[in-house]
Amino acid sequence: MKQLVIESIHDSKEETIEHFRFLLQQYPYHADTRFVVLEVRGHRGDFSVDVSAMAGWEEQLMENAYVEHDSDLGGFEFSSLSKLNRKEILKELDVVEEIDAFTKDYLVPFFQECFNETGGKSSKIPYYLFYPNSGETYDLIKESWIDPSSRRSNFGDSRSVRKDRE
Repeated sequence: MKQLVIESIHDSKEETIEHFRFLLQQYPYHADTRFVVLEVRGHRGDFSVDVSAMAGWEEQLMENAYVEHDSDLGGFEFSSLSKLNRKEILKELDVVEEIDAFTKDYLVPFFQECFNETGGKSSKIPYYLFYPNSGETYDLIKESWIDPSSRRSNFGDSRSVRKDRE
């Protein structure tokens, strides 16, 4: 079943790569952008990533470099059940929870691969995967989990790796 979840996620690989290309090579970031957050949400096999340019952890920028109100960052959606019998899977809540947990864990290497493939490692702006339910944050450039206390106080400049997620 895990292999089918991985294949389902990979169905959206080209779209994910195109979105990263846009974020890394085309989007006109506001001068106050300190980092970009990719907020991962989802359950029951349906997931989305909302993208936000940030001036700080509690200050989302709503304008681009041209000082225009902008929603082009948007986000994207994908399913981790497209290769499975969704109707049957959703009858088994324990299985759904297991698939969702596996999906959330697998998204880190998946997004890391897509990010690296589009040249993300050379970005001057940090990019973070953020899981709002747990508060966990992953740095796509440094390829490491960051400590929530350093995230809040340093806007991601002095990050420390979470030992339990290595």
